[in-house]
Amino acid sequence: MKTILLAAAILVTVLTGSYAQQFRTCDTDEMMRKAKLEDPSYAVRLAELQQFTESYVQQAGNQKTSGTIIYTIPVVFHVIHNYGGENISKAQILDAVDILNKSFQKFYADSVDVALAFQPIIADVQVQFRLAQLDPNGNCTDGITRTVSSLTYAGDDQVKQLINWPQNKYFNIWVVQTIASGAAGYAYFPGITPAYKDGVVIRGDYVGSIGTSNGSNYSARSLTHEVGHYFNLAHTWGGTNNPGLPQNCSDDDFVQDTPNTIGVNNFSCDTTQITCGTLDNVQNYMDYASCHLMFTEGQKARMHAALNSSASSRNNLHDINNLIATGTNDGFVPSPCAPLADFNGDIKYICAGTSITYNDLSWTADPTSWNWDVPGGTPSTSADQNPVIQYNTPGVYDVTLTASNAGGSNSTTRTGIVVVSPATGANAVPFVEDFENTGPIPSSYDWIVENEAGNAWQLSTVAAFSGSNSMRLLNHSGNANGTTDVFVTPGYDLTNIVSASMTFQLAFAARSNSSTDQLKVFASNNCGQQWNIRYTKTGLTLSTAGILSASFTPTSAQWRQENVNISGVAYNNRPSVRFKFEYSQNTGNNIYIDDINITGTSTVGIQDVEFLATLSVYPNPTNGLSNISFSLSEPQTMKIEITDVAGRIVEVVENNKLQEGNYNYSFGKNLSEGVYFVRFQSNDNDLTRKVIVTK
Repeated sequence: MKTILLAAAILVTVLTGSYAQQFRTCDTDEMMRKAKLEDPSYAVRLAELQQFTESYVQQAGNQKTSGTIIYTIPVVFHVIHNYGGENISKAQILDAVDILNKSFQKFYADSVDVALAFQPIIADVQVQFRLAQLDPNGNCTDGITRTVSSLTYAGDDQVKQLINWPQNKYFNIWVVQTIASGAAGYAYFPGITPAYKDGVVIRGDYVGSIGTSNGSNYSARSLTHEVGHYFNLAHTWGGTNNPGLPQNCSDDDFVQDTPNTIGVNNFSCDTTQITCGTLDNVQNYMDYASCHLMFTEGQKARMHAALNSSASSRNNLHDINNLIATGTNDGFVPSPCAPLADFNGDIKYICAGTSITYNDLSWTADPTSWNWDVPGGTPSTSADQNPVIQYNTPGVYDVTLTASNAGGSNSTTRTGIVVVSPATGANAVPFVEDFENTGPIPSSYDWIVENEAGNAWQLSTVAAFSGSNSMRLLNHSGNANGTTDVFVTPGYDLTNIVSASMTFQLAFAARSNSSTDQLKVFASNNCGQQWNIRYTKTGLTLSTAGILSASFTPTSAQWRQENVNISGVAYNNRPSVRFKFEYSQNTGNNIYIDDINITGTSTVGIQDVEFLATLSVYPNPTNGLSNISFSLSEPQTMKIEITDVAGRIVEVVENNKLQEGNYNYSFGKNLSEGVYFVRFQSNDNDLTRKVIVTK
């Protein structure tokens, strides 16, 4: 068969990310150029491996052996996750290993479905895969590691730098949520440097046939396809990632018994397909059909060559001394492993009175007992594996889990894993947040800032639409592209409010015409347990100041009022509505938010502006007593209470029927430093003012 120079076929193979979608190309040529630039000797090593392979295959001849294991490969799965579905179970990984072994040992009953023309060359590759039982330091392991990282959302070679075991001792497989290119998985041919790049990266939903996998042939055996690349197999149509092209008939995969083909480009399974003059082996694991069923004897010989070549870095994996060192030799009896404690809550933001289920995610070994320490929760301790905890008091709380078995115990604490807010927002609507007397941000469960990396949202005095303060995020420098920054407001009480609306003042400058920076505003009517997007703007549409390359500080003319739709029943007449501002960075400039204004129509009584038109609360902030002044035009029953940010009443100023006239009160003599609210209630009217106490 026709061949091409291997030095020109440096292969990075990528599968598409969806079983049923049309084939999607990858950046093979770019990856080839990149590999050559980073390591010019890579092509030389591939050529040496090809020369060795040709000699090995010629000497091995046509040896159709079967039924015995020749090569055992120690495997480690590195699960890169952020506590989502990509944190696949051990059962799913064990299922994937079982599928690999059945694929490489011709154990699948469906091999009888292979087209008759290819039945005689279905290969038992005589390779088995075993999860490592000893880690690189000789410690107990189950062959699975778990690393928390947001890189799981754009998996590529960066995830390999988070964790990797010596590539000459272990076959490394990294599991991620999404691959940056949109692929299902990829693998380099042998000989890639640096060594940490060697192995397979694959999406969690393409691992095994259970759990997050859809169980289809294509999904369940995609890892088999990638391992074929790891063992030096090209696609059946040759050294590209572009099946279905007529010119593929002139390309080749360096295997004598796989017919020339253009490949399957639509995930079909037409076993009568003829594209280059002979019947195509569409059921081959190295094609893109939806019916992966076989390797050929020629592919087997090529993989064996890779496992015996010093140029491939694969020849030490199956050495008996390495099998002993990794605990994968026959007869190895593992010692009991202690679990590594880990867990996750099903939600983070909740209202007081809500319950959370904490899920045990301990790994390395299965625990037999659990000890939970849950401050602020009811119960505050538990021995259940997955306890249900109720939180009745607002606050930000940590949780500690100690997991134990016969091999030992391990503890882990997750700081601030749950944020409990008052079920009724402390800020009565209408309310204007001008950031002049807000107090510290972040501030426990009141104001929350989430910072993925780099700079974070912060209270700033650099620029403001009104007054002196605003919220600012510095993006001009110090904030990496692709990062997301969030700030979450306190809860606002929209009880008895309809036709609600929310506006805010925005100032932002784009850095270029191609800017894709994005601001989203979400709303929640259950303290942040679920968020619904209510506003989105991107790129130049977001900008209030056009394009600016210098660091942006807005003038008074560079602010713009933005409207957020909260007029629906999901937010009207709700006791607590809070907002989340989320900015995604893509070489953007600085962004500012000011004057968050929540208004609406009251369904009861007179409007607040008519209720206490002359109201004053001063001084504010205060380091001692504060004063309240107002006038009444007619007799009213008046209740004036001081509450803290948790909604607890800390002082009652007045609770009597008052006649018309002017009134003055003082309060706060015994208040400690913090944020407080003065709440005025009369008949059906309700009005709140915020006060900052400094000491």
